[in-house]
Amino acid sequence: MTPTQALQKYFGYSEFRHQQGAIIQHVLDNKDVLVLMPTGGGKSLCYQLPAVLLDGLTIVISPLIALMKDQVDALNVNGIAAGFYNSSQSPNEQADLMRRLQNNEIKLLYLAPERLFGSENKLVEFLKQLPVVQIAIDEAHCISHWGHDFRPEYLMLAGLKDYFPNIPVIALTATADKLTQKDILEKLNLHDPAVFISSFNRGNISYTVSPKKNSFNQLLAFLDERKDESGIIYCLSRKSTESLAADLREEGFSAEAYHAGLSNDIKARNQEAFLRDDVKIIVATIAFGMGINKSNVRYVVHMDMPKNIEGYYQETGRAGRDGLASAAILYYSPGDVMKLKEFARVENNPEQSRIMLKKLDDMAGYCQLQTCRRHYLLKYFDEESPATCGSCDVCLTEFERFDGTLIAQKALSAVARLKERFGAGYVVEFLRGSKSEKIREEHKQLKTYGIGADISKTDWQRYMRELVQQKYLRVEEGEYPIIKLTELSEAVLKGLQKVEFIKAQIVEEHHEFAQLAYETELFNDLKLLRRDIAANENVPPYVILSDATLVEIATYLPLSMDDLRLISGFGDVKLARYGREFLAPVKIYCAKKGLSSKIKEKKPKRERKPKVDKSEKPNATQKESFDLYQAGIGIIEIASLRKLSPMTIEGHLAWYIEKGILDIEAVVTKDKIPTIKDAVESYGDDKLSPLKEILGDNYSYGEIKAVISWMKKEAQQTK
Repeated sequence: MTPTQALQKYFGYSEFRHQQGAIIQHVLDNKDVLVLMPTGGGKSLCYQLPAVLLDGLTIVISPLIALMKDQVDALNVNGIAAGFYNSSQSPNEQADLMRRLQNNEIKLLYLAPERLFGSENKLVEFLKQLPVVQIAIDEAHCISHWGHDFRPEYLMLAGLKDYFPNIPVIALTATADKLTQKDILEKLNLHDPAVFISSFNRGNISYTVSPKKNSFNQLLAFLDERKDESGIIYCLSRKSTESLAADLREEGFSAEAYHAGLSNDIKARNQEAFLRDDVKIIVATIAFGMGINKSNVRYVVHMDMPKNIEGYYQETGRAGRDGLASAAILYYSPGDVMKLKEFARVENNPEQSRIMLKKLDDMAGYCQLQTCRRHYLLKYFDEESPATCGSCDVCLTEFERFDGTLIAQKALSAVARLKERFGAGYVVEFLRGSKSEKIREEHKQLKTYGIGADISKTDWQRYMRELVQQKYLRVEEGEYPIIKLTELSEAVLKGLQKVEFIKAQIVEEHHEFAQLAYETELFNDLKLLRRDIAANENVPPYVILSDATLVEIATYLPLSMDDLRLISGFGDVKLARYGREFLAPVKIYCAKKGLSSKIKEKKPKRERKPKVDKSEKPNATQKESFDLYQAGIGIIEIASLRKLSPMTIEGHLAWYIEKGILDIEAVVTKDKIPTIKDAVESYGDDKLSPLKEILGDNYSYGEIKAVISWMKKEAQQTK
């Protein structure tokens, strides 16, 4: 059987995603591999599929009992014999597992590293006698001191190659920077390993960071439209998780808490209830979630800032594993950074403290961005991406700017007068003329002391952050970060360089991630059927079929077993086991509504989500503006009606100009077009601000956007 045939038979897909095919081939060729693949990207398949094809036992090292049970359930439902060995089992269950292993009845065995090498239950000698053909180490970043979730027990795995010198090892993680990658490879002693790094982009997740202003009310506003959806809410402290879960229950939400201080029984009960959709919301510390395979989590909320980008990325990645549109919301306060600095320091280890503080600064930088959040995340993981994504809050916001050169000069002058020896907090207090004893007496005699007293502390903090982001100031890392001038500072101080700050912002509606248009009533019927089957088989509902599979059924309306075979996620085993049960409600629904199957509209390639070229189809907010414009309503009136800026409306119309649907002269007068065109050809269209400055006040940003769109259309037509 080929890898592709096994993929179809056991997992119900006809093609690999990311670099799965090449990774699997390396394992089959008896080679060691390190895999970096985003959460929900299909890491597990990289060792599960070779386990099916290889004649022997695959050992899977995993850090959490919950993950083991979840994956074993899913494998058994797919017709793949799997088992786990951990403390949740009785002696009889463990003895039965040993018998099955000796009889070669199990393809995959899940266990924790301490079970393999620990003094109490040292399984390695027993497993050496079995035909082991592959070893998979999940959450491999746990072995590294530089990783965001170091676990000392993982260090035991350094001895793996001594016991299994000729067995291929596949190490897998969703998040590891270059330092952590190097550490993983060295500690595991891998032989000439191939390293596969897949794209970290999760295009179906929208990222939003909101300033904390009564965060509980902010959260309620977000949750009000999502009462039937599953979500995870992360808090910094154990106490917060319990109080927030209780507050949410009082507001009518189905919520439970999860943290390391709860008893194992309560943790297991709450997690199981969440996995089975009996509880919709888990309010948790970071103790919850590693390896959680629940595919239909629709949102992840952080009530406090995480300690590092790796942790944040992995936690947000628990949303939308089924490929459907999902949200990541973070409520941020600068005070979070100060709180977390104490957690970031590692006692008696200045080098590790320095690295952890740098990771914290990177996380704070993400929260304070005025550029694309997705681009920042991908750049952190050394991945190139467009400067804008169109689906994070920054990309969906129109920023109004003003000339802040004088403000910038005051700030830079203060830093210079203080001889570049203090942090941003001190500089702000100095600028505001603070009477605090913290301000040194000799500094109170300087000419720049108090020159910014007319500006609030909050605004000064924001301006300092913007100056760092625009590279007019820099932060020198360390336990106490210090603000320094840069090579760009001098031009500002001499009045040769203009500096702009953000004045206000207008948030557009979110662009919805492209999804299938499905029959909602049928989808809900299918979910109820899936729930009943799952309860009968004692597994979580998504183990039976994912939400994405149910959406496809409710979209394409398969009416026969051959039709159902074309639906993603239906392999041979699931088709035989559940096919007729899931066809029944589709047939009833179609008969009642007078509908016929749309299976012929489905692409022959099996995909987890349709590949839609968003550029060829307007989003809902663009279409609404265009329809109003076509109805004879002017741009100013549309902006007023829609509570958006005229510039935003002009941006919506620019899309139709680029597609040739709307004439350029409907937005820009004929006499202005050549001048704008000349400026664009001379200076490029990367940034609008320089073009606006060159053209002057008689030309709006909307007009410039429209001409750029028209020029793109013209260029396309001449190709």
